Amino acid sequence: MKYNTSMKIIYLIIISVLCFLSIFLGGKKFRSTALYALAIGGVVNANFFHPLDYPIMCFGLPFGIDSIIYTLFVFCVIVMFFQSGKGSAYTLLISSIVAIMFSAIMQLFSDLLSTGSSTECWQSFLNFSISAVASLIALSIMLEIMQKLKNKNLNEYLILLIAILIATIADSILYLGAFSLINGIIENFGKLLLASIIGKTIAILCSIGCYYLINLFDSKPTKSKSNEQIEQ
Repeated sequence: MKYNTSMKIIYLIIISVLCFLSIFLGGKKFRSTALYALAIGGVVNANFFHPLDYPIMCFGLPFGIDSIIYTLFVFCVIVMFFQSGKGSAYTLLISSIVAIMFSAIMQLFSDLLSTGSSTECWQSFLNFSISAVASLIALSIMLEIMQKLKNKNLNEYLILLIAILIATIADSILYLGAFSLINGIIENFGKLLLASIIGKTIAILCSIGCYYLINLFDSKPTKSKSNEQIEQ
């Protein structure tokens, strides 16, 4: 089935909304479990479903699902930070990095056992490793800055926006820089970067909306309890 350009953009927006909405829906009863599942699923699959292998051509730009689900991963770590502290956020981050490397090792073994050693299979392993290291560095920087901003009592939505921008920009610079050194300059690099920025912007807007819903839901029990106390 073929889709025209406008429909592809609409579907990308719908996918982004559904991804972030799943945090709100899953978090009603299973907040930590939902964050772990979506964070690990997002960061691991971002290494598979990128525009180099699965380009989604819209307005001449190669979009990828990775820009949405990687931002989903970053958002999960941020929510964990707000709700459980920096230590728990680091635990989620490290668990996600371990998941990336486990996936990389399994793919490497599968390639070696099925087709034998080749440049392609080792490049794939290196690309996964680059992704893991870049994410670890980028989100570690993000969490440390978030802690400083939180200590200054800044608005959480402002911290959220700054944190996502720091993580996504730092990861893109580290990942694309190292990727280019190993694999050479990517063809249509400028278009890939622009598509990634647009995709991540859509995801960032969805993350802000999702965090608003989370706070709205979490504030309701508090209000009801205060009303009960007044009535008593």
